[in-house]
Amino acid sequence: MLDDASFGTSFRPQSFSFAGHLGPSHVAAEFAMNEMKFLGAVGKTMYSGNLEIMKNFNANLRAWVRKNPRLKSFLINHYTWMLRTRWWFRSCVLHSPFELGIGQNRMKFWPVGSIAQPLYNGGFELSDRNFVLAYLKPGMRVVDAGANIGLYTVMASILTGPSGRVYAFEPGKKAFNRLQRNLRLNNCQNVIAKNVALANTCGEMILRVDPNNPTFDAHCFVDLLHDAAQINSTDEIVKCQKLDNYNLGHIDFIKIDVEGGELALLEGAEQTLLDSPDVMILLECTKHRKQLQDFMERLGFNSFLWDNEEHDLKPVVFEKAVTTSNVVLRRNPWKPHSK
Repeated sequence: MLDDASFGTSFRPQSFSFAGHLGPSHVAAEFAMNEMKFLGAVGKTMYSGNLEIMKNFNANLRAWVRKNPRLKSFLINHYTWMLRTRWWFRSCVLHSPFELGIGQNRMKFWPVGSIAQPLYNGGFELSDRNFVLAYLKPGMRVVDAGANIGLYTVMASILTGPSGRVYAFEPGKKAFNRLQRNLRLNNCQNVIAKNVALANTCGEMILRVDPNNPTFDAHCFVDLLHDAAQINSTDEIVKCQKLDNYNLGHIDFIKIDVEGGELALLEGAEQTLLDSPDVMILLECTKHRKQLQDFMERLGFNSFLWDNEEHDLKPVVFEKAVTTSNVVLRRNPWKPHSK
């Protein structure tokens, strides 16, 4: 991990959730997805010698389970228990890092934090990860805004290689410490990490936990100090800065996951965006969607979704797509070099 002068515990595991940082409302959908994976694995084990028989078995088994709610509930509960136990053993007994594949490479993470759990159990943001894998190339320059434990920071570090550069921003102290720990674990020498929030102003802000899910550390959001009626015991005062003030020059890729601070971040990055005509942005947008859309369209950006099956970007209507998925913003269409 780089140390750039220009960039100025005990663990209790969280309650189990498939939902990743998308929130509890997505638990049912994640259950269904993993149920299909579980049934597919059964079919593959029983009929591994004949692909056609395996496909028919999987289709019939899934249809049968869907018609039997009790059996479906049993399978989901069993699968949930299995994953919960697996995570507990990894995080509380072994206390050892787990590995994930990234193309021909491997990356490692300590089993700590709300994102680490669904990442370890599989399927977490798989489509977004496949998109990043398809897009990033050696030598690219990347910004990871809202880095958390460093999933996309580590990915970018590996994919861009020694000739690339990754700038990671994470305002939360606990998350930033986890980020640094994972960067050391993966020997990320091309990363500059900063413990600040990116915004359209400089100074200090309040980092707050999600009041509806206070133990879920991937759902923290920033608020202006003068907008806060009071400072809560769970609040953290963090530094904030404009991305433009770092004078990064040309950037190839920006990942933004800042829980409602997207518009302010982009407003503070306008010059960087102007300096980066081919920049690709992977964006989760939870607030100020119409204002953000107008701002980005004024800068010439169009909206796309990554099609994981077609391995391609598809044009979409921003206000519709952003309600259910992370959206890709880019000025011009892009085609992956290879599947």
